[in-house]
Amino acid sequence: MPGELIPIVLFISMAAVAIFRPLTTRIGKVIERSHAEKAVAPDPQTERLMQLMERLVDRIDRLEERVDFTERILERQQARAQLTEGEARPAQSRSRQGPANGD
Repeated sequence: MPGELIPIVLFISMAAVAIFRPLTTRIGKVIERSHAEKAVAPDPQTERLMQLMERLVDRIDRLEERVDFTERILERQQARAQLTEGEARPAQSRSRQGPANGD
């Protein structure tokens, strides 16, 4: 009995695939078209907001570059100030000690 059911189930499965496959592909295409029609017409207000957002992002990028540049300049100035302070200290300490031979 089970040996006889295998070819019958196989035949019924192949017939179901042959019958329902074109039907399911057509239903899928109809669904895709309905979604595509909805996505084609963007809202003008949404487009305007997107353009505004792009401009704001560009401005923020430019501001970040300016802040980075300013920070680099300030770091260089601080480094130069530390170097000049470091050079000035030994000269001041020599003048405070007085003559080296103990007069």
